Formats: sequence, C-alpha cells, structure tokens
Amino acid sequence: MSVLNVQNLSHGFGDRAIFNNVSFRLLKGEHVGLVGANGEGKSTFMNIITGKLQPDEGKVEWSRKVRVGYLDQHAVLQKGTTMRDALSAAFQYLFDTEAEINELYAKMGDEGADIDALLAEVGELQETLDSNDFYRINSKVEEIARGLGLDAVGLDRDVDDLSGGQRTKVLLAKLLLEKPEILLLDEPTNYLDEQHIEWLKRYLQEYENAFILISHDISFLNNVVNLIYHMENQELNRYVGDYDNFLKIYEMKKQQLESAYKRQNKK
Repeated sequence: MSVLNVQNLSHGFGDRAIFNNVSFRLLKGEHVGLVGANGEGKSTFMNIITGKLQPDEGKVEWSRKVRVGYLDQHAVLQKGTTMRDALSAAFQYLFDTEAEINELYAKMGDEGADIDALLAEVGELQETLDSNDFYRINSKVEEIARGLGLDAVGLDRDVDDLSGGQRTKVLLAKLLLEKPEILLLDEPTNYLDEQHIEWLKRYLQEYENAFILISHDISFLNNVVNLIYHMENQELNRYVGDYDNFLKIYEMKKQQLESAYKRQNKK
C-alpha cells in the first residue's frame, strides 16, 4: 500500500532548477536511502514533502490519517522541561485517551446515562492504551534514552542545560518513541558515537514502518535501507537494494552512456 505519492514535481531557486518533473512513491514498510551530491536537493525534497516548502509544480499526497515523524534539528525544546518529560510527550495522544476514558466514567453517574454505550466506548479506548503499551511508558522512555546515551546525562536534567548534540539526541529519541508510520531522518547519526550508531542501526533494521533516510554514512546506509533513490541532474531514480548495489548499477549505466556517446561521435 502506498503511503506517499509525489507526482510530476518541479522546483527551483531563481534560475537554478532543482527538480524537473520528478515522481516518487513510498510503500508501507519500505526503508529508503535518499542519496546524491551536496546541492542536488535532498533536504529540499524533505522540506517539500513535509509541507515546509511549496513546489513550483506537482502534487504531494499522503495517505489519510498517516502519522509522519520528521527529525527537525531546529525544533524548540521548552525551558523548564526535564528530558524525561520531553520524551514522555511522545505519548501525549495516549495521555489524552486516558483523560477521555476518565470523562466517560464520570458520565456514567449522570441520570439517564446509556451505560452500555459508554462502556463500549471505554472498551475501544482502553484497547488503544493496551495495544500501545501505555502502562510501560516509563520503561520505554528509559530504554530509548539508554540506547542513545541520554541516561548518562540524566533524565531529570532541564533540556535548557543541554548541549546542541544532546538536544538533537532528545529530538531523535522522542521521534523514535512516537513510532510514526513514516520516519523522515536527515543525518540522524550526527552527534552519535559508534556505540549509539550501532544501537540506532539495529533499531532501524527492525523498524516495521517506512522511513526515508539521508545520510553520508555509507556503512550505516548499507545496513538499514532496502531501496535507494538517487538525485542527480534534476532527476530522481529508484534502485532496489542497498547503497553498494546502487553504486554498482549506477557505474554500469554511466559506462554504457559514455560508450554510446563515443560511438555516436565516431559516426
């Protein structure tokens, strides 16, 4: 099932074209590596599909009710909030669900209340809490924090006291805890040491939902993606497999084009 469709996308800055009639499709569970030389438009593409930037032409269509998580390294963390609270905010929709359940229980005391209907509604909401491990939130927060090395900083520390690298780790940890249907990750290994990169690699290998990843870490890419989309010359081309497989096919195509060009010149 397609969760994102980009059709006939064109965009540029001034006289410089970035994309020309580009199309892209993301299916449920696909792990995509978005690659290309600096300046070819990888981050611009991310900004367009997240709605931060409007394309000159083309359509971007997300599936209905799909949850999208974007690692925005410029996001604001509220002063006076602990790291634990910032990470727990990933589950705000579950806390809201719990509050809704409590309101329904309160309504059962009203005169003439339809108890059966209210209980049925409570049952559905309770299923949402149970299926999303609501009663394990603290342990999940600690598990992700440990994986990215935030436990060493101290989860009760104010986010305003964090370094730039620690702050980015908090944003990444919160995003992973949200577990959206689509993760959009732009250089997520920045500020991570080898141990935590290894943990993130295992996490993404087992991630059942889709993600689009921009990374200059070729070893990391090779270990977590199963599709490559390559940006070059205003085009976006799809390759099945990891980065090494893409490189092999890309070099073969380039040699074939060069040979055809030389033959044409001889004629």
